[in-house]
Amino acid sequence: MIEARTQNPGEATQSETPQTITVSMVLEDLENGVDRNGIKEKYNLQAWEVKQMFEHPSLKGKKAKKVRKLSFNFIDDTALDKPLVDPAQTSIPMDDGLQTESEDVPYGNTNEDWKHSFE
Repeated sequence: MIEARTQNPGEATQSETPQTITVSMVLEDLENGVDRNGIKEKYNLQAWEVKQMFEHPSLKGKKAKKVRKLSFNFIDDTALDKPLVDPAQTSIPMDDGLQTESEDVPYGNTNEDWKHSFE
């Protein structure tokens, strides 16, 4: 007796076409780098169906984002040079902006001069 194979081991199974495909699903696929052919395969669609989907105003002219990955690990080692902020700090020290008497004031005591201009 000869047994028939139902599926080749190297052959990918085609998924069933979903009942509903939303614009946001397609936009997310494009953002993740899936192009029109990838969308066609992912949702098991015909070429004309993909073409018609991309005639929608929200998808018209949209293309897959190019996803590029570095071939190495890239680490920011300059972050170690920056001072760390204390997470328990609840306030920011502020300078009150008032000048002391030891500082030279070119036009006299300006902190009090403004009061007399309105009298």
